[in-house]
Amino acid sequence: MNNNFQTYQKYFLHRSSYVTAVISVLLVLLQFSCAPDPADTTLPEEAGLFKTYVRGSVTLDQRVNKKEISIAEQLEVVLETSGPENMEVEFPAYSASLGDFTLMDVKIHPARMAGTGDTVRLIHVATYLLEPYLPGTYTVPEMTVTFIDRNNAAQSTRLATDEIQIGVKSLLGKDADSVEIKDIKGPLSLPENTALQILLVGIGLLLLFLAIAGFLYWQKISRNRKPIEVQLRPEEIALQELERLLAEDLLSRGEVKLFHLKISDILRHYIENRFGFRAAERTTEEFLTELSVANLHGDSLLGSHKTLLADFLSHCDLVKFAKHEPTIAESEKTVSLCRKFIEQTREKGSRSQGFEVSREKI
Repeated sequence: MNNNFQTYQKYFLHRSSYVTAVISVLLVLLQFSCAPDPADTTLPEEAGLFKTYVRGSVTLDQRVNKKEISIAEQLEVVLETSGPENMEVEFPAYSASLGDFTLMDVKIHPARMAGTGDTVRLIHVATYLLEPYLPGTYTVPEMTVTFIDRNNAAQSTRLATDEIQIGVKSLLGKDADSVEIKDIKGPLSLPENTALQILLVGIGLLLLFLAIAGFLYWQKISRNRKPIEVQLRPEEIALQELERLLAEDLLSRGEVKLFHLKISDILRHYIENRFGFRAAERTTEEFLTELSVANLHGDSLLGSHKTLLADFLSHCDLVKFAKHEPTIAESEKTVSLCRKFIEQTREKGSRSQGFEVSREKI
């Protein structure tokens, strides 16, 4: 008898647990299948409004910082969503206004995780900053948030908030209707001395006329004035280019080959400008051969410096083509040869003052 009673008791407890579990599941399914039901949590007036909207596994909270504001204040509306990790959220977008308010700013905050384990939820927050212009009753329209399932893009859920009425009060307070707006004061009367007024106006007009005439004359002279062209002599051009090359400080940066390429070009272009002899397009050997047989207008000035020129060009060719790495002293000698050739072959009567090349720049 005892055994039968214990068996019956175990069977009854087992069946009761099973029924309780089924009822719990049905209640949960019934709760999630219902339409959005805003839970209106009315806070104190100074704390604003807070409402919650639920559909299935997603939740939308709407917070408004105040129920009533002044004309000088701003209203903050916050939308906060909570849902599974696979849900993407699209907040409503507005251009310049939101209902009766002017939309001043919209800020979409970075998403964050809440909960642990199986209760992990993804939280999204958007803040809308609104501003009124005149006192009165303003309406914040319904705001629709869309939830999209990343695993099934065709499945989407929408939650919409209710309209909210916000009072905007004047800064003038209760006595605003009794405030008297004073009329504009009339113009002040001018002095009775008419002759003095006419004289002052005449002087002012005369000064204005003289200023305009002077400006127009100055413009005419400026248009007709031609800039003075300064013609530099070949040696001046060459020495200026040599100064700029040394200022680049190529040798200290290890760009030896580029330095010798540039200094060779400076001297070749100087020869072209000074003597009209095509030097830039010829090799050193061709140039020196033609130099020995050329009759440069009966002037043997260039030919008399053939040895100096040959030493300079040969040294530059060693660096450019034979991968010779000169010392600082050899590079200084190259600069000295270049300057010496320019000085000794410059036009008669010309000076090279102001173009001294310092060894410290090498």
